[in-house]
Amino acid sequence: MQINIATLFDKNYAMRAIAFYNSLAKLGQYKFWFLCLDDETKEMMKKLELPDVIFMTIEELNDRELLNTESNRSRAEFIFTSKSCLVHYVMNKIADGEALIFDDCDLFYFSSPNVLIYDMEKAGYSIGIIPHQFPKHKEYLNEKVGKYNAGLLYLIADKNSRLCISKWREQCIDWCYLKYEKDRFGDQLYLNKWPGKYNGVYEIKNKGVNLGSWSIYDFKISKKDGIFYVDEDRLICYHFHRIKFYLDEKEIKPLPIYVYNKELYDIYIQELERGWGKLLKVDQNWKYGFVEKPHILRFIKQKTERVLRNIIKI
Repeated sequence: MQINIATLFDKNYAMRAIAFYNSLAKLGQYKFWFLCLDDETKEMMKKLELPDVIFMTIEELNDRELLNTESNRSRAEFIFTSKSCLVHYVMNKIADGEALIFDDCDLFYFSSPNVLIYDMEKAGYSIGIIPHQFPKHKEYLNEKVGKYNAGLLYLIADKNSRLCISKWREQCIDWCYLKYEKDRFGDQLYLNKWPGKYNGVYEIKNKGVNLGSWSIYDFKISKKDGIFYVDEDRLICYHFHRIKFYLDEKEIKPLPIYVYNKELYDIYIQELERGWGKLLKVDQNWKYGFVEKPHILRFIKQKTERVLRNIIKI
């Protein structure tokens, strides 16, 4: 089965997109669809000559309705709107029976996602969605921001999955704002209704799929023979959500408050450094995606808050 991978990003996330690409490219043979949200990003990424990647811009989606939303949405809201349009575009480019995995580009794979696609195919599912798995004291967020994370979707192209994605695109074109209204929040809360609305929806409950800062403290992270596990499930991918980085001399450092597991985050930072190294070979002045180095007092405060958070587990 051909497995397609789609993501979108601008120049501030180019380094993360390279790390994301490398994490998957070493695990299998995939066809990548990269939506570059500015021309500078597309030109830079093309110079890297990454195998098996199709690069596109917003204009190349040929989606006039999407372009018309740009004037009445924030930058972030327009990007969220673009996500559903990218998935819709790719779903209509691939053949029935092919798979499409949409990932936010700040995801990073530790194990192959193929087994999830094969399990879906075998069981007759064509739409795979992943619960946030919020802790009990934050379960109210299921109705506030969405039970399922729209940053990761597993799809097998057929009439059913295409209908679902087409409707999702229409909903996001109509309304996609970073505020809560009844049954709506960005592009994400729409997914709450998918299990009752469409056939073939598979709720992926593997704890190692789309693990993130919102759920990591509910599970035990372990390592055996070089493989990470989340409780009893193999870690497939981690969502490095919201993390920010600064440059210390020529080293990439994370703001301490955003680190939730040192070993996992150290691996990710090493991959970011490799990605940044590739960018620097093309443009020695490339420094997009970094925040200002924190003042020593702010750094100490974040370190203290992280230690307290790790003790309290919130």
